[in-house]
Amino acid sequence: MAMCLAVISVSAYIAFPLPFTPAMVVASTAAMCFTAFILTPKQTFMTLVAYLILGGVAGLPILPGGTGGLGRLFGPTGGFYFAFVVAYTMVSYFKGNVVSLKRYSLISIIISLPITYIGGLISMMLVLNIGLEAAIVQAVLPFIPGDVVKCILGAFIGVRVNRALGSE
Repeated sequence: MAMCLAVISVSAYIAFPLPFTPAMVVASTAAMCFTAFILTPKQTFMTLVAYLILGGVAGLPILPGGTGGLGRLFGPTGGFYFAFVVAYTMVSYFKGNVVSLKRYSLISIIISLPITYIGGLISMMLVLNIGLEAAIVQAVLPFIPGDVVKCILGAFIGVRVNRALGSE
């Protein structure tokens, strides 16, 4: 769990801001994805809650772009962080016993993306006081292609790690 927390934290430094949205393109979502595939649901939940506590509450600079603090948790992108906990815990729960790139990819895309986008939409609408259409443009549409790729990458790493550990 600690290793997964470290990988998520370090990968959050790989972040690319977009000029039209407070949300960033980040590598940490791929790390959260493979975490869900190599840990149990309980371990995934605890790892992601620890990430939020360390980055959001304690203020360690481990959130996207090397940021931290309560302002990040309750700012325009805060909904994404809380949604990550729910989304990837559910991905871990529904991964099943068959270690398969196709299965893992589909599970991560079908489960994590809608939950994550809903969380991001809600926080952007509330904090920025914008409508649903504007929130979709800022929190969902620009991220879909990259998020699908990151889900597949996370699934690929998850499959490789599980096979290396004999978890198949």
